[in-house]
Amino acid sequence: MKKTIEQMNLDDLRTAIDAVDDKVLGLIQHRAALASAVGERKTSQLNAPFYVPSREANIIRRLLDRNAQNAAKDHATKIPDEAIHGIYRGIIGACLALEHPMNIAFLGPEGTFSHTAAQRQFGDTAQYLPCPNLNRVFEEVEAGRATYGVVPIENAFEGAVNDTHDKFADFDMNVLICAEIQLSIHHQLLSSCEKLSDIDVVYSHPQPLGQCKAWLGAHLPKANLCEVASTGKGGEIVQQDVEQPHSAAIVSMVMAEKLGLPVLAANIEDHHHNTTRFFVIGKHDSPPSGEDKTGLVVAMKDEAGALFHLIKPFAARNLDLTRIESRPSKKKLWEYVFFMDVLGHRHDHAVAQAIDDVKAMGATVKVLGSYPISRKL
Repeated sequence: MKKTIEQMNLDDLRTAIDAVDDKVLGLIQHRAALASAVGERKTSQLNAPFYVPSREANIIRRLLDRNAQNAAKDHATKIPDEAIHGIYRGIIGACLALEHPMNIAFLGPEGTFSHTAAQRQFGDTAQYLPCPNLNRVFEEVEAGRATYGVVPIENAFEGAVNDTHDKFADFDMNVLICAEIQLSIHHQLLSSCEKLSDIDVVYSHPQPLGQCKAWLGAHLPKANLCEVASTGKGGEIVQQDVEQPHSAAIVSMVMAEKLGLPVLAANIEDHHHNTTRFFVIGKHDSPPSGEDKTGLVVAMKDEAGALFHLIKPFAARNLDLTRIESRPSKKKLWEYVFFMDVLGHRHDHAVAQAIDDVKAMGATVKVLGSYPISRKL
């Protein structure tokens, strides 16, 4: 008679777990074989992308919903959504690598938040290309040296990442947004100093310095805040300063562990629900997934009511604009471009009509791409 879980001793439980692991491995291998077959079909179709974010988004959404349904219906153990996401992102990434090798550019060095976001999206089997600045990420993708790139676009509390917006404002640039990633951000103060009062300078990217502004003002009011190209660069500067320690860097926990230096203060972000949104950029965007956004950049004549006229075609069709940002065009004094996120896919009839109406006003419109809405975990 088969024992129930409650009747099993420790050895029985371990034997049962081994049996389940064997079954899981067999199913993963079967999934990999199916993925390889998908890759073969795509190879036979000219210009068919191997990475289809809408398909991946629907897989993850379905599994998260099934996880909740199973727990509610069968009183099964509900695995945390973030764990489900991580497990299946790893499986999907491994299977995707069998279909087609991928090289992912990101703002380096390794251990930055951009690196973490890229690994979360593509798993451990992709090849990663660290870049010294955001311009290089775009250049690597546009030149085809990287299959995709991962770039930060905005923080929930500190706002837009201007360098990324300025690259998207280049109307001649040939890259598209194909996916978004939402990453919870926690900042660590890395230093060889024994106490906070020994710190004279803090290095980091402008965004983390802004996200930790209140903490820095309260605990390091006299320290010089020095902006560098990335959190990783700041960490490397502190690592080189070990003989006469007086500096600190704001980095991720991954970077702190990589550099092997002490964390003098942990989780120093001003808001503990701190989240940064990243875009995956490539040579194509994503087919409709059912829950999508479309990114736009619009250049209009500087005249009264310009923004009102820009919004009107979307409002008339009950389309939700989730974000509007303005940036100097850098082509003419006091001329601006507008960045917009609209709920819906660019192939949706209402979205396409609204874009056509904006163009009819004489505005220059660039569709940055349509992509699945990510769920914050």
